[in-house]
Amino acid sequence: MKDSRYFAAFQQLGKVLMTPVMLLPIAGILLGIGAAFTSTNLVSTFPILANDYLKLFFNLCKSAGNSVFNFLPIIFAISIAIGYAKKEKGIAALASVISFVTMHNVMSTLLIHLGKLDPSNLTTGQSLVLGIPSLDVGVFGGIIVGFMVAFLHNKFYNISLPPVLGIFSGTKFVPMISILCSVVLGFIMSGIWPAIQGGLTSLSNLINSTGAFGTVIYGLSERALLPFGLHHFVYLPFFFTNLGGSAVIDGNVVEGAVNIYQAQLASPSAMFNIDVTRFIMNGKIIVAAFGLTGGALAMYKTAKPEKKNIVRGLIIAAAIPAFFTGITEPIEYSFLFVAPMLFVVHSLYSGLAYFLTYILQVNVPGTSAFGGPFLSTIFNGVMQADKGSNWIWIPILGVIFFFLYYFTFKFMILKFNYKTPGREDEIINETSENNNLSKTDILYDIIEGLGGKDNIIHVDACFTRLRVKVKNKEIVGDTNLWKKLGANGVVQVSDGVQVIYGSKADVYKTQIREVLGLD
Repeated sequence: MKDSRYFAAFQQLGKVLMTPVMLLPIAGILLGIGAAFTSTNLVSTFPILANDYLKLFFNLCKSAGNSVFNFLPIIFAISIAIGYAKKEKGIAALASVISFVTMHNVMSTLLIHLGKLDPSNLTTGQSLVLGIPSLDVGVFGGIIVGFMVAFLHNKFYNISLPPVLGIFSGTKFVPMISILCSVVLGFIMSGIWPAIQGGLTSLSNLINSTGAFGTVIYGLSERALLPFGLHHFVYLPFFFTNLGGSAVIDGNVVEGAVNIYQAQLASPSAMFNIDVTRFIMNGKIIVAAFGLTGGALAMYKTAKPEKKNIVRGLIIAAAIPAFFTGITEPIEYSFLFVAPMLFVVHSLYSGLAYFLTYILQVNVPGTSAFGGPFLSTIFNGVMQADKGSNWIWIPILGVIFFFLYYFTFKFMILKFNYKTPGREDEIINETSENNNLSKTDILYDIIEGLGGKDNIIHVDACFTRLRVKVKNKEIVGDTNLWKKLGANGVVQVSDGVQVIYGSKADVYKTQIREVLGLD
């Protein structure tokens, strides 16, 4: 029984993280549009983009998108704390915010005291987090905080303390114990994370010195470290330091892959160099614009037939920023937690893409700083063919990787029954045999159908099902009753029932909780 509870909690992770994942597509589109149309190269090609009003519009788009991506770690922390909290979820959310801030303040204070962090000169792997100079622990840090707070909340939200401390009993104790544990977590992360980042510095040196093999490691590790928030640590040193190369362009010494490539673009005679371009993500064009699009199509094709309409919007919205701007997180997070082996394969294919673009000398950068895959292919590829862009290989490799991702993802999803979007549960067509019930009538009829108020322990919902934990399943209404109440069916599970209401499920969940006074 204990093992089944842990398994159920892990299965719940996909549902818990659906809220932040659903935010990513629109944030990615806004950020991609803003970043692409404010890039230096594109503005120099189309001077009209330098217009103050256009710049303001695209900068606003970029800021709106960044409002999600920059705060994704704390969004994950809050979502996990709320999702796993049994009751008093608002207190869990408050405790997760306080804990997240406390952890970073502790890391900041300790590292500044030890002389390992200079707020005025942050190095790679350090950043401002909610205005706090700290270690960039990324989404991984948010997930740790979320689980820690959820555990503490469920253990202590109804604690009774001795009379002298009685004022701190119950939910008021949760933020207090969370702060104390966050102090300890901050100390632990301060010791562990710099060591991990030191290992990545050694990895950077290996990448830089091993040619084609290093290029494979670069592409693979840049993707594989995304869940831990460490992928920035892989590529940033190559972007702006001499680790990414040093060159003399038109008599000027330029260091860093991004700076060298920009200088080559501006030079009338300098040719592109693959030893520079490989560090500004030429392989990402293939993976982001084509590979993940194929993977997204596979997820759509393998979704339950009844759910394809629901999944289509999510997949299209996630694929658009990947194809046009290279922002891949909306797609990646849609399968990262529910099918981590797909992410492993994706990381391996990323390494392969970087290897092939290096061998074929595809000198087209794939970062959003250069407009992303689509615009970069046009302006840095097609229009710079005389500089040796070799852009013709992009559509050729793209088609290959599209089908490689499509067939691999489709096979693995079906073979291992991964619960990618649209495969969580079945639904039946949303029809109702009785549409004449008022809102109030149907709520009370649903409650009676579940055995009455005293039989209901907990009410929740997924995309399509009203999930209810009950004391006695035997007194829950049968399928015929639920058909009369507008449902498509009812399924009994180990601790209750699931009533299939389609898109109405989440609305009914909230309304029933309000009627019954449940959290």
